[in-house]
Amino acid sequence: MDWTININTLFTISSFIIPYLLYKLFTINFNHWKDRNVPYIQPYPIFGNFWKVFTFRAQIGQYIAELYNQFDTPYFGMFVFNKPHLVIRSPDIMKYVLVRDFYNFNDRTVLSDGRCDSMGSKFLFLVKNPEWKIVRTKIAPVFSSGKLRNMVGSMNKVAEDMRTYIRNHSNRDNLEAKEIFAKYATDVIGCCAFGVSANSFKYEDADFRKHGRLIFDTRLKTSMAQTFSFVAPTLTKIFKLSFFDPRFTGFVRKVFWEIYHDRKRNNITRNDLIDTIMQIEEMCKNGECNMEFEGDRVPAQAAHFFAAGFETVSSTASFALYEICLQPKIQNRVREEVKSALAKHGRFSYEALKCLPYLDMVLLETLRKYPALPFLDRTCLENYNVPGTDLVIEKGTPVYIPVFGLHYDPKYFPHPEKFDPERFSEENKDSFPEFAFVPFGKGPRSCIGERFGYVSTKLSLAQVLSEFEVERNSETPEPLDYVTKGFLLASKVGLPMKFTKIDS
Repeated sequence: MDWTININTLFTISSFIIPYLLYKLFTINFNHWKDRNVPYIQPYPIFGNFWKVFTFRAQIGQYIAELYNQFDTPYFGMFVFNKPHLVIRSPDIMKYVLVRDFYNFNDRTVLSDGRCDSMGSKFLFLVKNPEWKIVRTKIAPVFSSGKLRNMVGSMNKVAEDMRTYIRNHSNRDNLEAKEIFAKYATDVIGCCAFGVSANSFKYEDADFRKHGRLIFDTRLKTSMAQTFSFVAPTLTKIFKLSFFDPRFTGFVRKVFWEIYHDRKRNNITRNDLIDTIMQIEEMCKNGECNMEFEGDRVPAQAAHFFAAGFETVSSTASFALYEICLQPKIQNRVREEVKSALAKHGRFSYEALKCLPYLDMVLLETLRKYPALPFLDRTCLENYNVPGTDLVIEKGTPVYIPVFGLHYDPKYFPHPEKFDPERFSEENKDSFPEFAFVPFGKGPRSCIGERFGYVSTKLSLAQVLSEFEVERNSETPEPLDYVTKGFLLASKVGLPMKFTKIDS
């Protein structure tokens, strides 16, 4: 009898103590921001403030923008699980984090763990300092003005293939703009970075395009891996999730080494990305890099260029075309500008592209409404006193910059839902703070391929609009509803529209 009573008593006590201990464990840091007089979102046990993100009811950037709109302070706190995160709202403070005091915020929060993804973890976007700085410094010359000028000829050949493809399908009233520009971006990267023809317009299931579809797809496993890598890296390690599908990294690895050995064997030089990577490898072998540049670290730089360039170009071009298919006046003005530049230069040269200021305004407004990466992330490396405040950001604290929130803040961009290229006219472009508009990031860790992506996107739109009128059809979504999986902006139903060839 006594033994039975003791067991029952122990069970009763443990049924209270264990949940209490678990509760204390999952809420142990929940007074972090309160103790520091930082306004914050009231968290819930286990998930903190990120339940909607973990259940894929909201995409990371969109959700942080929702939180952004609940405050009118320079910064606020939130929690992912029980870990405190700081969100910066003030463009002035962003300037310190991204540029002036970059030395203390030069790493992203996103996971870079070779045990989960031996090749993806070596991508320039993911790696930590000092490796990041060494590789970026060596890769940067690929994107110089001179190199870009030389690439425009190859881009034009791909754009001609794109126009032929649209022409051959123009009897249809329903073409998917995102897919068209994904093919274009894939082929441009194929020729400009790898020195090969990707043939995306020739073959629907071309290898480069087939594997490109795997980069940021919305399957549950991919979405979990990429979301958790940003906000819950411990889970990524536990479940051994790769940021990129192994079929994609395996394909790029195979293609890269085939091209690499062919160039070595035949002494081929193209002055492109792969040549630059080969030069970095040689310099590091000679002890000029202060790092080992071998194994998967070598093809990873080409794979990074593929992944980042593919998404930025296809997303920005298709969203731009979507907006101007809804506003014929804007479309006609762009087309007249394109025709004028063609009449002056005779072709879509690098110089002709520089003579399209209104198209620039359209692209910048597209990047405001549809930033490819709708948030920026940094890790505070040492305790940091935010200038002009009493706040000390403690070592190891993740810091987020809500790009989507800033770009839709009516304080900086009145009527933010309206697509208005005039915001970026010469008269208006200084009407908002510099750091309120950060589609490519700012400072040393901004997007290394920004100019490449911008030039190739601009060329693709100029080429399409010189020959086709783009109109909405019954399938064109308005308003847009975004995919809630993953970490990039994408329409749930794509961007279908009608292309009509213009009479000469």
